Amino acid sequence: MRTKRSARTAAVLAAVFAPAIGACGPATEGIVQPEGFLAGAEGARLHYRVVGEGPDTVVVVHGGPGAGMNSVRPDFEPLAERLTLVFFDQRGGGRSELPADTSRLRARLFVEDLDSVRAHFGLERMNLLAHSFGSVMVARYAQTHPARLRRIALHGATGPVRERAAQLARRTGPDPDTALSRRAGELLGSLLEGTAADPAEACREWEALNRRMAEARGEPVRWRGTSCDAPPEAVGYYFRYTAQLGPRSFGDWDFTDGLGRVSAPVLVVYAAEDSLAAAEQRAWAAAFPNGRLLFVPGTEKVAAAERPDIVLPALIEFFSSADASITCPPEPRVECGRG
Repeated sequence: MRTKRSARTAAVLAAVFAPAIGACGPATEGIVQPEGFLAGAEGARLHYRVVGEGPDTVVVVHGGPGAGMNSVRPDFEPLAERLTLVFFDQRGGGRSELPADTSRLRARLFVEDLDSVRAHFGLERMNLLAHSFGSVMVARYAQTHPARLRRIALHGATGPVRERAAQLARRTGPDPDTALSRRAGELLGSLLEGTAADPAEACREWEALNRRMAEARGEPVRWRGTSCDAPPEAVGYYFRYTAQLGPRSFGDWDFTDGLGRVSAPVLVVYAAEDSLAAAEQRAWAAAFPNGRLLFVPGTEKVAAAERPDIVLPALIEFFSSADASITCPPEPRVECGRG
């Protein structure tokens, strides 16, 4: 017997997503299922999961590309108390299709996949929440489909200019030459080269070592997401192909120009301490006609996990309020408002 909550969830799914069922793929008993597969660009099989019952639906775009929805789902899922969240695995990762032809890991298809998600769920205009490299994908989508956007939040975004983003990624340099860092380097090399005997196990050990090294540097380690929670063949494919070929396919991106037609409000969320990274986030906010910032102290890249008390209410308010506003917390050093 279904519980009252599951019955309520089914009713919400039917009400929100029913317009998409006939035109966008198979359905069961007239309701889009809370978890399943949809057809992406050129028929790619994309895995999705719907969580929550809120009146406002938000499509979550994880990073990588191809890191899988579970890289962000544990840290964003509390938003489902007030919002309906649509998570999906990008092609080349998670439980979505792993193309035999790696030329199908290109920017145009990643962007078309995102529009396929929109169409499948009958969303005339989408709310998008992007993390890390997902922001680059969303920015390219915004350039090509500006009228299909309602609101956008960029969380821990990769920089809006490829050259500067690469410089920023290299800026911290490697960890000191320790047994931990050497072992982490060996594991990452085996994943990138496709030689790991068990990619999922190698991934888990690599992530655990990275957490230990971050703790040794005094960084907050509160994120719960993982790129390892997928079939071993998908984890191996992600590191060997998607994470390397996907970003290259976007070329020398520069989103500081070309987003002038995007009328959707945009909220950029990032750490307050890192002044160089903060400059890149200000550039994101300035690139959109209706961009604004939320800088949060005491965080690194995953602000939603490190300061959920500030970030999660701000995201809920942004996606739910009539004017896409956020209430700036009175806490010292929190910066919010126009960039």
